[in-house]
Amino acid sequence: MTRAAVYLRVSTEEQARHGYSLAAQREACRERARQLGAAEILEFADEGVSGALLERPGLSALREALRGREIQLVVVMDPDRLARNLSHQLLITEEIEKARARLEFINFEWRNTPEGQLFYAVRGAIAQFEKEKIRERTTRGRRQKAKAGRLPLAFRPYGYDYDRSASMLVVNQREAELVRRMFDWLLTEGEGPNGIARRLNALGIPARKGGQWHRNVVRQILRNPVYTGVFWANRYDTAGLGLNRHRPREERVVPTLRPEEEWIPIPVPAIIDRGQWEQAQRVLDRARRLWSGRPRAEYLLSGLVVCARCGLSMTGQQVKEWGRRRRVYTCRRSSQGSRPGACGLRVDASAVEELVWGQVAGWLHDPEELWRAAAWPNGSGAVEQELGEVRQGLQRVRQGRENLIRALEQGAADPEALIEALGRVQEREAALRARERELEERARICAVDGAGRPRAWVEIVQRWWANPDLEFSERRRLVRLLVTRVEAGHSRLRVFVRWPGLEKQSTWGQADGGLD
Repeated sequence: MTRAAVYLRVSTEEQARHGYSLAAQREACRERARQLGAAEILEFADEGVSGALLERPGLSALREALRGREIQLVVVMDPDRLARNLSHQLLITEEIEKARARLEFINFEWRNTPEGQLFYAVRGAIAQFEKEKIRERTTRGRRQKAKAGRLPLAFRPYGYDYDRSASMLVVNQREAELVRRMFDWLLTEGEGPNGIARRLNALGIPARKGGQWHRNVVRQILRNPVYTGVFWANRYDTAGLGLNRHRPREERVVPTLRPEEEWIPIPVPAIIDRGQWEQAQRVLDRARRLWSGRPRAEYLLSGLVVCARCGLSMTGQQVKEWGRRRRVYTCRRSSQGSRPGACGLRVDASAVEELVWGQVAGWLHDPEELWRAAAWPNGSGAVEQELGEVRQGLQRVRQGRENLIRALEQGAADPEALIEALGRVQEREAALRARERELEERARICAVDGAGRPRAWVEIVQRWWANPDLEFSERRRLVRLLVTRVEAGHSRLRVFVRWPGLEKQSTWGQADGGLD
């Protein structure tokens, strides 16, 4: 062995229960790697990350190193350090085998034989079952605690403190007085959430964590029924929410509202009366309907513009200057609560949109310019290859599913284990089918005509020639087909263009007077 990798993982809960500190794992795994002849040892660790997640920083780095054939030996303390989910364990093990590497555990004897794989799978299933049982017992205990009239967790809405000894809320008089003032400003002075946040910041009253007030925080307070004397437990389904800090943004779990019959009321001290709260809800609902009916400014590049100075996304807003309103893109929100790191750059929306759309329209008039500039590749070969691999994988999965169903019918093994395996096969089949659809659409886009031009782009050009006076929604759709990002500075635009398998950046014209 020339190069080994040790993978270490611990969460606070597991460290307390098993004593699996990172230091203990590190010492044991390095010693085993040296015993097996490793001349170089790489370390990959995830501290405080649940084993229920597949995407972990340390594990992802290890898998990337395996894909690059950089490692010949992987040493882990225990299978559930690798993953707490059986399907994840099997996936990672398969990747290690594909990389021609050896897998070694400290507390488990792993053998790449049918018997060894079976025992490994059973152990993984037990670990997963244990995790689910713990979660079930915890959830049931919290629900019983709520039915007994106590808060299941240490919730602390603004205006209250949490009494740990009684598991109850007690009124924080200073914060409660501010809550009453917020409702009074809304109902007697007509101030909305943004105006209330602005007033609190002007008065120098800090938010709970010491920062400035934001309109969304104020709105949450005005909408919260807890101030009428009842806390609703079990109101939201928050399964998986605690793992969001380890997930990519697009995969984060969003809490969903449960049916009202599942809510559990817990009496708490009231801060305002029920009638006042209901009146506030009517005011907020009426304001929301009024705003939803107002004509809003349209922004061609909404979601695409990034500040060249601070790198934050720029949002479209209307600003008032010399009694007139104009559209701008800015990295600083005009409402209360700006984002950390925002430099406050503001660029004229019309100038930016004119430059970007001018280039897009130029391509539409003369597509040959775009094809020459981008040197279009025929990316369909790689797509077709992966599509073939996916379809072969689907055939193998279908065959495996049929084998499991046959074994289930014949009673050849434990029915529960077969049903569990069948569920995993069906999940893999669903994932492969989704990828097949993506690749089929990609193949359609990558397909070229006899002149070597992308057919999808030719169709866009033909629609443009048939009707050059496009509506705003159609123009915005065309821009998104070509442009992935626009970096805006004081007098310069940097536009990133995407087309099949290609991302090319260009700098287009400068505005003489700047874009500010």
